[in-house]
Amino acid sequence: MRATRGISGHSLEEACVAMRKFLRIWGAVCALAVVVAITGTTSVGGATPASFTLTAGALSISAPVAGVSLGTQVASTNAGTISGSLGIVTVTDQRGGTTTWTASVIATAFTPTAGPADPASNVSYAAGLISVTPTVVATAVAASDLTGVSTVVTGASTGISAASWNPTISVFVPANFAPGVYTATITHSVA
Repeated sequence: MRATRGISGHSLEEACVAMRKFLRIWGAVCALAVVVAITGTTSVGGATPASFTLTAGALSISAPVAGVSLGTQVASTNAGTISGSLGIVTVTDQRGGTTTWTASVIATAFTPTAGPADPASNVSYAAGLISVTPTVVATAVAASDLTGVSTVVTGASTGISAASWNPTISVFVPANFAPGVYTATITHSVA
């Protein structure tokens, strides 16, 4: 049998083998083009899951640490009351979920450099307007004697939250107290 030669000088069998190779390569190129058109990328790889973790934080309270003046008045033979703002107090609840908290306060006596002290039983606390994040309901509780730990604000949270207020401290000053600077420490806590 005689081998038939084509135009290029190859046998028909060689030409068929070459055509099959060409068609395989062309098919692979077309398949790659379809993948690129569908995915928009030429890289071949797997999907990698990614995640991050948020952990529960703490319940905390902050209050001014610098001294504040509640005001000035003239010493008198009559009893009176002196009042002033303490500064911004903030409860931050980063525990997440449904939580409750209670902010409390206690005071020492207002003590002068000389003479009798004005006892903490004469000190009252009014939280006033409370600014809150949408996830907390906060309620002020008036306290009229800061000798012991007294609740001043309660909160119920449904997530990460914060509540802030600027309390008014009122001090009953008995008659005939000596002139001078009276100082006390007012301590906040939250649980």
